[in-house]
Amino acid sequence: MPGPVVNVLIDLAPGQRFRTATFDALAHAASACGMDAQIRAAPTDQIDEDFMSDIGDAVVAGPGTPYARPDRAEEVVRLARERGVPLVGT
Repeated sequence: MPGPVVNVLIDLAPGQRFRTATFDALAHAASACGMDAQIRAAPTDQIDEDFMSDIGDAVVAGPGTPYARPDRAEEVVRLARERGVPLVGT
């Protein structure tokens, strides 16, 4: 059975040190809790209606602001709050 889906709002390039540290920390936390979390990057310029309809089991507002599409990041934050989806910012 797949673990929880954690979507990370992040526009930093793969390999960028803050992005790497964020994903490593999330993977470490999930492992320590015995979870096989699916940690996914969600670049703000790729967030669409399909993503908005299913924002995952948790959302992390990752480092690297300003976002390419701050309006979309704000919409995901609003949806997480309204739907009771755990949300954390870095």
